[in-house]
Amino acid sequence: SAYPIAASRSGRRRRMLAMQVSADFDVASTGVAVINSRVPVDPASESLPGQTPVSKPINTPAPPLVGDAARIQELLDNVQPRTWVFTGDNLGFDVRQARRGWVEHFSDFIQERLNRTQDMVLNSSIASSTIAGLRKDVEWRVLRFQPDVVLIMPSQEECEADGDRNEFRDALCELVDYLHEEGCTVVLGTPPCPAPAHSIETTNHSLKTAVSRIRSVATQCDAVLADNYSHWQATLQREGANANLHDDSGRQPSAKGHRELARRLLKSLNVRAS
Repeated sequence: SAYPIAASRSGRRRRMLAMQVSADFDVASTGVAVINSRVPVDPASESLPGQTPVSKPINTPAPPLVGDAARIQELLDNVQPRTWVFTGDNLGFDVRQARRGWVEHFSDFIQERLNRTQDMVLNSSIASSTIAGLRKDVEWRVLRFQPDVVLIMPSQEECEADGDRNEFRDALCELVDYLHEEGCTVVLGTPPCPAPAHSIETTNHSLKTAVSRIRSVATQCDAVLADNYSHWQATLQREGANANLHDDSGRQPSAKGHRELARRLLKSLNVRAS
């Protein structure tokens, strides 16, 4: 890895392992049952408005989870408090607009609906963040919080500018590998697509290329993928302007868009959001 190794790296890993061993010992010695607070999502049971729900064959086993998807299931099935760090781009969220962003919606669901009140949900995302910038500042923006799960959102601006470059894919892959080395579970999000009227063909091609590369990195590195781009694209094709996913700029999520981002993330983590 090209990342600088911080002096605290080995100590951080030892502390995380010690916490895990201690929690497992407490459960085993006290007989406290592990809380299974996840509710699995059944994509086959969901349908679009006006459509007949598709029935899933009886006794069809769900495909086994692998990589970080399996790790997140283990984290949510265990009573030990977890730390979630959102980083990358902040998707134009402005607290002055007096609305809750997708990070806040996710935190509400995890702590209130799943009753994981001691889980910490932290947000180090910034406007127009880049993968190169995050890689440079990963110790400060992510690892000092000793996260169990890191959720990365590449910015739409970077995807439009550098999505065609191999350096974008390589840097993202290297970042995910480094976080894995640090014991973190990783979730990669694709940026939501802009409204059709605000999509320029030249930049849109680069954005689509970047989205494809984010998907491939998630598969290659066994990270979890939250494919917001495909979901928003399908919603816009189905509902048009009535989707109301964008703010007035047509490029950033609206209040409804932030709620939709949180729902897509929860579904990607195999958690049902009402």
